[in-house]
Amino acid sequence: MSTTAKIRAFNRYYTTVIGILDKNYLESDYSLTEVRIMYELNAHPEGITAKDLNEILHVDKGYLSRLLAILAKKKLIKKQQLKIDKRAFNLVLTERGFGIFKTLDAKSDEQVAHLLKGLTTRQSQQLVLHMQAIEDILQKHLLING
Repeated sequence: MSTTAKIRAFNRYYTTVIGILDKNYLESDYSLTEVRIMYELNAHPEGITAKDLNEILHVDKGYLSRLLAILAKKKLIKKQQLKIDKRAFNLVLTERGFGIFKTLDAKSDEQVAHLLKGLTTRQSQQLVLHMQAIEDILQKHLLING
């Protein structure tokens, strides 16, 4: 099996293990991308622009715009006009959005804990080290070949 085939096989395996192929991530009413948007907004409580969010997530601008509109309609996020540029807006979680995100974040923690259940401490440490190695190798590669 080629390196490419092995990587693709692992990706298929892992996406199945963590359930991100389901339309409703973590048995919620939200897709993985919607939850990831909420994660980023939670990580930036001062707010973040759609442009900055797009630079983090690397998703199609039209798709991101549609998801932001859906989340705003559901009153999970709101726009706050920037003081320095009245044409631009920061996106922030609403109180309702924050509550939903916290529930989903806790479910995600439970999912990982369940995945690790039965592994020894050494196995868990090895898993994390291997994951970090993958991230380090790809980050170095992307920096060089951008």
